[in-house]
Amino acid sequence: MHFTANNYTVSVLLLMALTVFMIGVRVRKPLESNWLLFYWVLMTSLTFGRMAEAFDYRFVVMGLLAGLMLRFEFMNRTFTRLVMAIEMIAFIYVLLAGWSVLINS
Repeated sequence: MHFTANNYTVSVLLLMALTVFMIGVRVRKPLESNWLLFYWVLMTSLTFGRMAEAFDYRFVVMGLLAGLMLRFEFMNRTFTRLVMAIEMIAFIYVLLAGWSVLINS
């Protein structure tokens, strides 16, 4: 149980740091922020690039769809909060799965 630094684990570590930053952006900034779209596109490309190694694509796609729905907001306040909660679940999954990759590498 030790950390082996290679290209993939360092990328996952940076992605985890970016995830924490994006949670702060989602909480503090307006819903129309483009940074979250950039994050989800990056996360999706990493997931589909190395499909079997770390992240379950269903959680990543769930986060991407929630981010897109929040970016192009057309919902009432209750539904917006529900979609934000779904996106937070995806963020937490990314952090936990990334931690698992770092520990098991």
